[in-house]
Amino acid sequence: MSRREFTKQTKRDALRRSGLLCEAIGAMYGLPAGHRCNAPLSVGVQYDHVVLDANSKDNSLENCAAVCVKCHRWKTSNHDTPMAAKTVRMQDKARGIRTAPVTKMKGPGFPKSPKASRRQAKAPLPPRQLFKPIEETRS
Repeated sequence: MSRREFTKQTKRDALRRSGLLCEAIGAMYGLPAGHRCNAPLSVGVQYDHVVLDANSKDNSLENCAAVCVKCHRWKTSNHDTPMAAKTVRMQDKARGIRTAPVTKMKGPGFPKSPKASRRQAKAPLPPRQLFKPIEETRS
């Protein structure tokens, strides 16, 4: 199933409601609780499903937020993507779909290098002088 976009009218109404300032509010957007971003949307505006489209199927104005690119990117990577993955895992579990446990490959491994046993510890290099002393010139 594909993601549904907001209608042009919903986007216009959301932009008008925002007053051309980012509507991102709270921890969901990486902000302190109750704080609004208020960044000007003249640089770029994105329309965000406040509640994931995959979970709500709600494309109404109430679920649309006109947000700046930075806030939308933060919410997508830190909230939406993990939430969508969790939803899929829960749906799979409810349907009885289980993933096989990950096991390590069994095999002989790589052969030991013959050079490794012949290596000898090298003597450390003598310390180098970092600065040359300035020779005094007598006038």
